[in-house]
Amino acid sequence: MSSIIHPTAVLGPNVIVGDNVCIGPYCVIGTPPEWEGREGDGKGVIIHNGTRITDLVTIHAGADGPTVIGPNCYILAHAHIGHDCKIGANVRISCHASIGGHTVIGDDVNVGLNAVIHQRQTIAEGVMIGAQAMVTKGLKTEPYKVYAGNPAKYLKENQRHHNYTIYMKDSI
Repeated sequence: MSSIIHPTAVLGPNVIVGDNVCIGPYCVIGTPPEWEGREGDGKGVIIHNGTRITDLVTIHAGADGPTVIGPNCYILAHAHIGHDCKIGANVRISCHASIGGHTVIGDDVNVGLNAVIHQRQTIAEGVMIGAQAMVTKGLKTEPYKVYAGNPAKYLKENQRHHNYTIYMKDSI
């Protein structure tokens, strides 16, 4: 199936869009990295198959390599993904969430409304980041856990995640 890119979306050079991707109105994808002195180093964005990006989302091109959005992600209105991020498969990024540059987000992560993730963070698979959470550079996440607050702290196991039981069996 072919991808759908709204006519008001702006895609910079070196943006690669997979199959069955939907990019909504007024998205800006692949513009230069917001990194002083590296603005001219745009290495593009790769958006894998089945991803849906709704209105007014911004995704900056990488400076060291492409920014990568994994397959089957759902990125909601006004979210921002900084340069050089690597977003895993099946990730949900809620409205107004901001992800700083060089962040790595594992598979099956859910980032809540208005959450902020500091640059150069790693978010483990199956993690839920609560609404309005501030993930600071000192936080080390563990798989299938919930983190919330400002600054974000461990809250509980992410037992509601559909892969939690499988993860627990595999970790024994």
